[in-house]
Amino acid sequence: MRDAIAACRFYVREEVNYDNWNGGTWGHDVLFFLPLEELAKIDIEEQRDIASGVCQLLNKMAEMVEGEWFNAVSFEMIDESDAECQKAQAFSQTAPINPDTVSFWKPGLARVFISHRDGHKVQARDLSSALEEYGISCFVAHDTIQPMSEWRTEIMKGLQTMEVMLVFLTDDFSESMWCHQEVGFALGKGVPIVSLKLGQKDPPGFISHVQAQRGKIDSPSQSATDLFPLIGKALGRQDRLHEILIGSFVAAPTYIDAKARFERMADSVEKLTEAQCERIIAAFRANDQLHNSMYLINRNNRLKKFLERGTGREFEINGREIKELKEDADLDDVPF
Repeated sequence: MRDAIAACRFYVREEVNYDNWNGGTWGHDVLFFLPLEELAKIDIEEQRDIASGVCQLLNKMAEMVEGEWFNAVSFEMIDESDAECQKAQAFSQTAPINPDTVSFWKPGLARVFISHRDGHKVQARDLSSALEEYGISCFVAHDTIQPMSEWRTEIMKGLQTMEVMLVFLTDDFSESMWCHQEVGFALGKGVPIVSLKLGQKDPPGFISHVQAQRGKIDSPSQSATDLFPLIGKALGRQDRLHEILIGSFVAAPTYIDAKARFERMADSVEKLTEAQCERIIAAFRANDQLHNSMYLINRNNRLKKFLERGTGREFEINGREIKELKEDADLDDVPF
């Protein structure tokens, strides 16, 4: 849906429906004109359902517009000979970047752009590594950018796809034009900003009113611990925070990490969706740092109890396999 809207040219057929109720209401149709390659990505059998979903969202956003509503949405292929297509407007002059296609973000993790002075890139990188244990993928310019990549382009990709900006606030931060521009980009885009104060100076300019988290430049692990709840709050979505914690756990690279990440996940996640449960089960099978972790599978059955608490179902663990225990069918229900 996101990709289709980003790539479309849209046209509104006005007043295709009229109802004289409550002084008169008008319904409009919306046509999304798409290039053939984008239209081909939508299964023809799903087009109607997706279009209906877009229509429902449009009506939800337009509830405060009295007497106006959306009647229908449809997808069409771009045809320059079509009069309505000729009048259609591009949704965006620059299509938004899908963060899943950006190589430096780790899949499933929160995306945090660390704005820092180049003289402190090593310390910023150390903080990035510490935050990754909490399920947070960080962009650190000069470190994240791959050789031969055009650095301005990569920084813009990071800024356009970040979920939170973290200001690595050293006393020389305000002396950098680039740092000011990065903060300004986040402010203009409405991205939440979290500041880590590592010197004597307070956050500058338009973020001076935001209370900064104090930290020590040589204590990245402690800073990550202190920043995690602030970044979680900045994300503003409990489900997103849960996805981060689960993503961190399933990717645990060592037994020690598996233990620490499980504890963080178990402390915060009360309910699991079916997809989240399946993700944990699949990771347990594939990741030997999970299925060989005695902390998870010893007599305390921590992982088993966590899955049962989160789903309300029963499980058993045998080797690297986690299987759901299903009750036998009631013989009284057998129709013979």
